Amino acid sequence: MKKYFVSACIVLWLVISAHAQKAKTAFTKRASIDTSKFVFVEGGIFKMGTNEPVVACESPAHDVTVKSFYIGKTEVTFDDYDKYCLDTKRDTVTARGMGRGKRPAITVSWNDAVAYCNWLSGKEKLSKCYTIDSTGVKYLDTAKGYRLLTEAEWEFAARGGNKSKGTQYAGSTDLNETSWYKVNSNGGTMTVAQLKPNELGLYDITGNVWEWVWDFYSDSYYKVSPTDNPKGPETGAYRVMRGGAFYNFANYTRVFKRQNSYPNFMQNSVGFRIARTYY
Repeated sequence: MKKYFVSACIVLWLVISAHAQKAKTAFTKRASIDTSKFVFVEGGIFKMGTNEPVVACESPAHDVTVKSFYIGKTEVTFDDYDKYCLDTKRDTVTARGMGRGKRPAITVSWNDAVAYCNWLSGKEKLSKCYTIDSTGVKYLDTAKGYRLLTEAEWEFAARGGNKSKGTQYAGSTDLNETSWYKVNSNGGTMTVAQLKPNELGLYDITGNVWEWVWDFYSDSYYKVSPTDNPKGPETGAYRVMRGGAFYNFANYTRVFKRQNSYPNFMQNSVGFRIARTYY
């Protein structure tokens, strides 16, 4: 009898161990990501904003910690966005005479950008980051799909993350090396990834087009921002955009520069870049 009892205990232990190992494997498994299009950004601590005498919404400089995440190497292009429009039977957005293909998608609202993220998540069978209904857009922080960057993540990445050299433009002290702006853009958007990337391998993160991020805008948010992984104010009328555009002078392409508009705002100088949380 004792022999059978011991044998049963051993079998039970083996079954429990197998289930535990299976559960552990399922928990740690991460959905793959296209590393030709995305960069892994290791989390870290940085000074967000500036203490320079600029507009009030960009100061004070304050410590912020961000968690690890993935970020698109380039802005979402017309090649990417036109597939979304075709698949969802939406009208394609106008390029305003600037060209399509590998140029950044423009005349895209913040609302359009989050809808694109959900579509791409669905195409890749990932859980969607946003619920979108008549009450607005809510972010699901347990989702594993595509999303917009938070403003803090965007600035951390633009500054070069943990590899930052401390330059006021993304990846260089010479804006002409890394960014399309008023002086070198010939008055329009340019094909992505032609200029030098920043320290993380990100192209055009300053210049070319303004990039929508997740956060609601508040001109006093930096004075009350939490230190750990801030996601912006709880409510607001405007959403933040970052990075400057082809028509801006150099001062608008500095890594701390902020801009904002209504979530349904569309313009030929506004696009977006996408991200995914690292689990």
